[in-house]
Amino acid sequence: MDPELTNLIEILITLAAAFIAYVQHMRATKATASANAATATTSQVLSYFDPTDDTVTTAPPEVPGRSFRMTDSTKRWLTFDHSPIEQESLLRQVAEAEAERLDTYTITVPSAWYDIEYGLIKGSGKTEAK
Repeated sequence: MDPELTNLIEILITLAAAFIAYVQHMRATKATASANAATATTSQVLSYFDPTDDTVTTAPPEVPGRSFRMTDSTKRWLTFDHSPIEQESLLRQVAEAEAERLDTYTITVPSAWYDIEYGLIKGSGKTEAK
């Protein structure tokens, strides 16, 4: 075989190998960036559910709504034995807190207050009539 033809084949093989190495490098860089983003997201989600960590007070987008939204049965329990005006106020306050994706909040009406955490009633009390 002619030495010039051999050199040309070697150059083409080298270029092909360099191209393959470049593509693999780009894929690895992209995978590393995705892994770093996933690690940051995981850290936020874990902080959100950690009761001792106050750094994340709203649910990250990755957290499903069932984690912080109040169920219909809990809403019925919340509004039981309240006037229609107070029921509307309580449900409006819950909807506003859920729209902000809050995990812990307090809602009040003239006759009572409720501490809500992750969509559950954590504490409540009646206010004194004036």
